[in-house]
Amino acid sequence: MAHRAAKIKRINSHNTPVEVKEKSETVGANTSGSANVQIAAKGTLTTTASDALRDAIVDKKNKHNADMAATGVVHAKEDDAISAYNVLASTVEIEDPNNPDAWIAEGFEITETNVTALPLPGQVINGSITNGDFLGTADVHHDPVANADDYTHRVTKADPSDDLKYINVTNPKTQYTKSSATVNLPADYLNVPLFWKSTAHNTAGAGPESLPYGGGRING
Repeated sequence: MAHRAAKIKRINSHNTPVEVKEKSETVGANTSGSANVQIAAKGTLTTTASDALRDAIVDKKNKHNADMAATGVVHAKEDDAISAYNVLASTVEIEDPNNPDAWIAEGFEITETNVTALPLPGQVINGSITNGDFLGTADVHHDPVANADDYTHRVTKADPSDDLKYINVTNPKTQYTKSSATVNLPADYLNVPLFWKSTAHNTAGAGPESLPYGGGRING
């Protein structure tokens, strides 16, 4: 059984150099300032490739290089911009999953693809927490869950049985694609006992949340 899911439409050599320039210029500008460092880095590379393609197109139009067409400079720069755009698209899909409204706002075109329907993921088990490499960060670990696309985490400094006291982990992001992740904590959650709950997600929805785990302190 399959269903339709949104994906970012890739570009290729069937797009004209001007189209490639405009598309890569738009998404590069809209993502290079992202709070997500992976997206921002790929957005900056896309902007750089777009600028190089623009300059090549201008040079060809102004005949600054009489051999421009023969040497394939525009074509080479177009290939670079296409590659940067498509890498950025893949990064956005991974780092900001299942968010077509945001993708469209960033300038991407959306298409659809068949996705096999999965059962709900199982419960996260064997969770543990260690101090991260930098003060104020925690490394979250748990067993991988079958059929999970990503994970979310909640944390509390209160009674772990009081579910209302948990807050969502949102820094550096809200969804984590691996069963080990480094997260940043608010200042008032440092140097106090913390308890955690984690949930696996996929296109079918969220699995059952884990039992509370942890209990240790994260250094500030």
